[in-house]
Amino acid sequence: MKKLTPALTLTSVSVAAVLLIGCGSDSSSEVEAANDTAPVDNTVEQPQESAWTLVWSDEFDGTSIDLDKWNLAHNCYGGGNQEHQCYTQRDENSKVADGMLVITAEREDFSGPAVALGDPNYDADDTSKQQPYTSARLDSTNKGDWKYGRFEIRAKMPQGQGTWPAIWMLPTDWAYGPWAGSGEIDIMEAVNLKVVTEGSEPEAKIHGTLHYGKAWPGNVYSGAEYSLPEGANPADDFHVYALEWEKDEIRWYVDDVHFATQRSTGWYSQYTDSDGNLQNALEDGPYNQSFHMILNLAVGGTWAANVNNTGVDESVFPQTLEVDYVRVYECSISPETGQGCASVDENAEIVEGHVAPEITTPSTDIGAGPVFTLYEDALAEGLSLDSYNPDNAVTLTAVEVEGRGEVLQLDKVGATGNAYFSYPPTADLSHWSANGVLVFDLNVMSTDTDVDLLVKIDSGWPNVSDISIDIPELNTWTEIRLPIAELVTSGNRFSPGSFADLASVTNPFVIEPLGNMSLQIDNVRYEYEVSQSDELIVYDDTVKAPFAIGHYAATGSVAIEQVDVGGDNNLVSQFSFNTNEAVVYFQSTNFQQDVSSFNYLEFDLNVTTDPREVRDFNIKIDCGHPCSSGDFSINTPEVGAWTHYKIMLADVVANTGSSLDLTQVDTPLVIFPAWGNQSGVVMQVDNVKLTK
Repeated sequence: MKKLTPALTLTSVSVAAVLLIGCGSDSSSEVEAANDTAPVDNTVEQPQESAWTLVWSDEFDGTSIDLDKWNLAHNCYGGGNQEHQCYTQRDENSKVADGMLVITAEREDFSGPAVALGDPNYDADDTSKQQPYTSARLDSTNKGDWKYGRFEIRAKMPQGQGTWPAIWMLPTDWAYGPWAGSGEIDIMEAVNLKVVTEGSEPEAKIHGTLHYGKAWPGNVYSGAEYSLPEGANPADDFHVYALEWEKDEIRWYVDDVHFATQRSTGWYSQYTDSDGNLQNALEDGPYNQSFHMILNLAVGGTWAANVNNTGVDESVFPQTLEVDYVRVYECSISPETGQGCASVDENAEIVEGHVAPEITTPSTDIGAGPVFTLYEDALAEGLSLDSYNPDNAVTLTAVEVEGRGEVLQLDKVGATGNAYFSYPPTADLSHWSANGVLVFDLNVMSTDTDVDLLVKIDSGWPNVSDISIDIPELNTWTEIRLPIAELVTSGNRFSPGSFADLASVTNPFVIEPLGNMSLQIDNVRYEYEVSQSDELIVYDDTVKAPFAIGHYAATGSVAIEQVDVGGDNNLVSQFSFNTNEAVVYFQSTNFQQDVSSFNYLEFDLNVTTDPREVRDFNIKIDCGHPCSSGDFSINTPEVGAWTHYKIMLADVVANTGSSLDLTQVDTPLVIFPAWGNQSGVVMQVDNVKLTK
């Protein structure tokens, strides 16, 4: 039995960077170990003055994994990083043997759940997704959860192209929302150890990283990397990876070497509260909550498969991550803050990190028409410019271009990353669904061959829609016009069956080259384009955005309801006049449209009740008071029968007293029994549209 005492000197940790949600990893070795496959004698005398108190550990001295301390994953999800493994609960992939935890990645086809535990669609019996590798992932959720302390893991890493071991931590309660707003702590990660790329030494770097910021894709990360002395490789021996976490500071160690420090001045969390407003986390959030530990060995994915020799070398498998022990200590001097027990090397790298972006005041009319300008020399008020940039592959700059003023330039080197305009709450852009067009000016300055360029609308992953656009002639400004309905219905190519929800948009414009490309964009906007349409539908079973039903009553009231009349009409709008001085209308509030390309106003009218002796009816078309057609008389309909009207717009424009301008119509139909003679009339309206 190993003696459970803190090390005499504080062991150091490694640094790592993960994408989306981190992977598992492990590696450790003591230089003096005579046998790199067996644990060394861990008996260490505990100094009298030591302030670290052991509070949790697993020495792996038994014959099986202790399920009172660990949960075993079971899924083929891919870790959010497009990894190639299924995590299983089989002994073939994880076991305790000879005093060690052994996680083994095997080359074998395997099927399992397509989503991870915690997803509402998770089903342990699901076999809908197949992966070419198996491995294991252990986590201590609700069995080992800590805020502050020292975390010490002795482990030996796997090797080979496509291996991605990790020792890391995630929040248990996700107090600041989805990843990575609630944070991630990577104690140690490595990829492709011992792989030799032409012209380089064997891969040997260890990484220690923090992930934080906002929910993906508004996340950021910062960290450092470390190399063992004298060219030693983490895959050859056991090493002790440690992390000390206290209020406002986190430190990384490997074999007593303190190599990196991050402080709360360089991390932040911004989350959306219950009212939909973006807020800054208090104090040192997100790292002021309980986290649990994860040990796993991933295969491939967006990091391991995209660096060194790229891809996965199946000939190196099976590979193992071996863990000798996991020990967690509490600082007895100040358990509430974890402060007072630090071992600090003044030569350790101070990682700069990131400063929280300013939270802009949301605009109350974001996305209103007739033109929604996102960028023209500057970003629209209420929007923010951001990027998904896990590999530091994306650079965004504002540059001056002669004749244009300021434009945005995106330079991308690599496969992963994009730029986007963000609206921190959510914007209801559903009124753009029928006739909206996303328009922007594009100048592609350089690109690799066969690189796709995607434009997206994002309602929060996976509710995203994207469309690939043709690359225009290089170094030539070209206007791109994308019908919003077409973009939305194209769906998410990376998550089939998912679509953007225009009623709840977080990022109204995303641009993503899928490879190396430099481009500039300008004059990004949504606008209505009805001139190319054969018809503009205003009402059909329901009022169509951007129109709404309203009424004006000088006296009395009008009861408005939707009723189902069955037959060919189904749902219709019904208006009951309890007044002699009212009108009802279909109006696009606060903006006007050019409908001069249309020739007719059409609608169906059914008067169900009309007690008047003189049964006159009028319509109007308005273009913003006092711009109007004036009262235009229509033929009296028969009571109780549907009557179809097709009225020439030219006749309405020519109406006596008309000032109608068809290039700026906001109300294509006002309809009412003749003013002064209305009470008791009940009428139904359906199929309102402009046609050619």
